[in-house]
Amino acid sequence: MNTTSEITTESLDARLARLNISGLSDGRSNSVKIAHDAGVDDATLKRIAEAIRVKRDSETIVLPPNRLELCSRGRGWARIGKGDKAQWGERVDGGYEVGPGRWTVGGNDGFTRKKEDVYDVKHITVGGKIWTIAN
Repeated sequence: MNTTSEITTESLDARLARLNISGLSDGRSNSVKIAHDAGVDDATLKRIAEAIRVKRDSETIVLPPNRLELCSRGRGWARIGKGDKAQWGERVDGGYEVGPGRWTVGGNDGFTRKKEDVYDVKHITVGGKIWTIAN
């Protein structure tokens, strides 16, 4: 693993090639560049590049809704835990706003189909600021 001083002297393009990271969207490329300039380690940079969602300078993140809840009679949810101990994510435009934890985002079509996706949401520190990522 590289030390911070070694990372800052290596160009971003060379580092991405060494870590086998490619095909990033414009928004993700911007986040990766900010993280590289802040001197994050290789493992953190790779986690940012491969995350499903990244939100800079935020304690929460919005997870995508389940595709089945978009059906005419569909319903959806985001939760940690089950039963009486479940903690529910807040429904917002574009999905569910959640904090750190292992979240299950589920949905059904209102009939027989049901599907669930699991996301690990974590805080990471980049340049002294808290970012939230979902893998």
